[in-house]
Amino acid sequence: MNKHFYIAGGSTVPHPFGLDVFGNNIYWTDWETHNIEKANKNTGQNRTVLSKNMNDLMDVRVFHRDKKKVNNPCKDDNGGCSHLCLLRPNSNSCGCPTGIKLGNDQRTCANGPVNFLILAHRMDIRQISLDVPYMADVVLPFSQLKLATSVDVDRKTGEIYWTDTAEDTIQKATPDGKHREVIIMHEMEAPDGIAIDSTGRKIYWTDGERNSVEVAELNGKNRKLLFHRDLDNPRAITLHYHHGLMFWSDWGKQAKIEVAYMDGTNRKTLISRKLNWPNGLAIDRPSNRLYWNDGKLNTIESSDLSGNDRKVILTKVPHPYGLVVVGNHIYWTDWQTRALHRADKNSGADRTIIKDKLEGLMDVRSVQSDNIAENACGENNGGCSHLCLRNPASYTCACPTGLSKSKLNDKECELIPQTSLLLATRYALSQISLDTNDVWDVTLPIDEIHNVIDVDYHWEKKIIFYTDIERNVIQSVAMHNLSDVKTIVRSNLMSPDGLAVDWIANNIYWTNTGNKIIEVARLDGSNRRTVIKEFLHDPRSIVIFPRKGFLFWTDWGKPKIERSHLDGSGRRNLVDSDLSFPIGLVIDYNGRRLYWIDAKLNAERIETTDLHGKNRVVLNIQATHPFSLTQGRAGGRKREYIYWTDWVQKSVIRAEKTTGKDAIIVRPQLDAAMGLTMVTADRQLGWNPCAIDNGGCTHLCFFKQRNYTCGCPDEYTPTCKTEPNYLVSLKCPGGSFKCDEEEDYYDEMIPFYHHPYDINSFEEDTELKSVHHSNTFYIMTLVPMLFIILLCIILVVFLLIKKGKKKYMYGTSRSFSNPNYYSSNNEANAAPNNDRRQFIWKRLKYDKSQERVYEETVGISSPEIASLIPTILTPCSSNCETVTPEVERSPSVTPLHKTEVIESVS
Repeated sequence: MNKHFYIAGGSTVPHPFGLDVFGNNIYWTDWETHNIEKANKNTGQNRTVLSKNMNDLMDVRVFHRDKKKVNNPCKDDNGGCSHLCLLRPNSNSCGCPTGIKLGNDQRTCANGPVNFLILAHRMDIRQISLDVPYMADVVLPFSQLKLATSVDVDRKTGEIYWTDTAEDTIQKATPDGKHREVIIMHEMEAPDGIAIDSTGRKIYWTDGERNSVEVAELNGKNRKLLFHRDLDNPRAITLHYHHGLMFWSDWGKQAKIEVAYMDGTNRKTLISRKLNWPNGLAIDRPSNRLYWNDGKLNTIESSDLSGNDRKVILTKVPHPYGLVVVGNHIYWTDWQTRALHRADKNSGADRTIIKDKLEGLMDVRSVQSDNIAENACGENNGGCSHLCLRNPASYTCACPTGLSKSKLNDKECELIPQTSLLLATRYALSQISLDTNDVWDVTLPIDEIHNVIDVDYHWEKKIIFYTDIERNVIQSVAMHNLSDVKTIVRSNLMSPDGLAVDWIANNIYWTNTGNKIIEVARLDGSNRRTVIKEFLHDPRSIVIFPRKGFLFWTDWGKPKIERSHLDGSGRRNLVDSDLSFPIGLVIDYNGRRLYWIDAKLNAERIETTDLHGKNRVVLNIQATHPFSLTQGRAGGRKREYIYWTDWVQKSVIRAEKTTGKDAIIVRPQLDAAMGLTMVTADRQLGWNPCAIDNGGCTHLCFFKQRNYTCGCPDEYTPTCKTEPNYLVSLKCPGGSFKCDEEEDYYDEMIPFYHHPYDINSFEEDTELKSVHHSNTFYIMTLVPMLFIILLCIILVVFLLIKKGKKKYMYGTSRSFSNPNYYSSNNEANAAPNNDRRQFIWKRLKYDKSQERVYEETVGISSPEIASLIPTILTPCSSNCETVTPEVERSPSVTPLHKTEVIESVS
């Protein structure tokens, strides 16, 4: 017979909550009185308030060391249970965590559910087991999720992958949350959909902002762009490995569902009619049917895998998003009902809410770990050097984005692009290959980049160099081993804004902007030397022409562009008027022209001159905020272009190099695009004596047009010599060296002049001229004397024959031409072969009416002569706006914000 005792109650105990018993007393908490009290456990007498005025009181327990231990079946070895040991009268039973099924031995639990649903719930990821007879959601221990949008599971390892559209990343973790890492973080804007190929060991995803579908290894390596054209907000994606097919939905203006082979070939549109917001996609493998839901039409439909036999399963579904098929049911998430629903997959009957009150439900996937196909690529990755991708028949070897197939082996890929654009994007280095049609940016996996501004390369040695102005270092990295990062310059460096590589002498130049100097060193940073230090105010961009021995740089303090020899001698101003913030210097080595950006706010422009600051032209380009320039030929095209990064449009833009016409956006959606260079062997040609054994110099070799000098580091080095150990011939030996047959004619056309603040320039120029014109001196002295003597002899003979007879000769009349470029045929023929420059330029004439220089058609036209005639650029008219140099420096960083993608720039 049960007995009940009344101890305390009524108004004296208004709202008890926690309760415990110890000794002869009971203890309890009260929500209304905010007290902890005790009383006799049998009579309720001796009531005492132990603590009062305690807010938010909940439970109470009494801890005491004298509590007796009671023997029970769970005491030893947890009762033989792998997880939970549960007591019951005279025995025990074993239990498993929520959603996990107990094994046949009734003692052991699995590591996790075998069949389950997994849901992306924005701030967390949840799991609902299908192994047990109840439906309970379990929050997985992944902390600090911001906006988990899509989720999937590797069926082999159990690792969970998800996209976070707030952080623009794809991450993975083990179910216990202990091992978590970011798989992909670059070139991501809105990764809406994700699908794991557990058999082929790949990850596929969509990006609704970049309008792309991509694939990579499960660790994020060998990333390949599959589709980026004719996409307008792709969203869901799902795979059918057995058939080698992938399906994705597109939310664009013309909504559609597409299909392709998993290797990216044979793309087709399946569904495009009666479709608005296709959110979720799912495949029912037993029936070979495709299911989708529409968030605007409020429907769930299906078709066969060819898009035929279309059926409406459910209507009046408030706002469906995620979708999956399991057995005979479909499951879907709904934004409006904030719930996970289930219904019959064929008829839509038995519609049920599985779990509600889940605001922010996104994707849902099902996992059946025992449903894994055989890998078509076999054990050796199909023999592929990089990606092995499934197709309906077998597999395809594919290359990562920007890399092309090897010409020798169709299963192997080139290790690096032969032509590419290399960008400094502040926190990373990105590459846009011009070898393939993708023209897609790929971030190079280089660690410890903080704020990289400028970048250059050495093609023969396959090394990339870059400046980091936050860490104040210059670093290098091997193209074939991006983990091989070396710091080559670290000390006494402040804001290294500009960088240039001398690929012939194997030197590297940089502007030490904070210290107002320009320096040079060997490629490893040794033998460091200051080449320009006087009258520098704010040096920025820097480029070199190793074949000609020229160094160019810009200065913002007193805006100008200057030039010197590679050792810093022969310094002169090139451009110092109508200039504000010159940056982005680049040389057109074929056209012999210098390009730069004037970054004056709201008056940005791109200009060009010849290598002497003459023939200055403003290109017809509407550029909003260009930062860096490069130049070259794209992907085997014959035409040459200029390329520049633009902060406002967040893009790389290309235009025809001589006029600025035909401007197009090469790659949009590039945040913080800074330095830019074209990486190709074609831009590092030419030869000079420094290429052979460093010109015989012990430390630094500097080429100076028609001779070269040796230099020593600033730090005293006893072994350094300023004269070479032996002289290297100025004639290229050929063989493995990259020789060219062009002649130096620059000083003949426009001589050096004395620089007002370089006291050595006049002496150097005089010496240089004397070297250049030594042969000319003898020719001009001896040949006329011989000619006069011969003429006198002829005249005497003539007078003897025609004694007393006078005859006047008149030469054929010719149009007037610029005397700098004009000479008679006799004068041209008198020029010796060892100074061909005179002959070349004496056959060029200036047509004032057409403002052009052309070759006088005398004798046989030479291709070499034609190549020396500069491409005619339309000069800026007198209406060009004058830009007044600003006193203050423009901001180092311009605020970045999103803009619409512009397909063309007029």
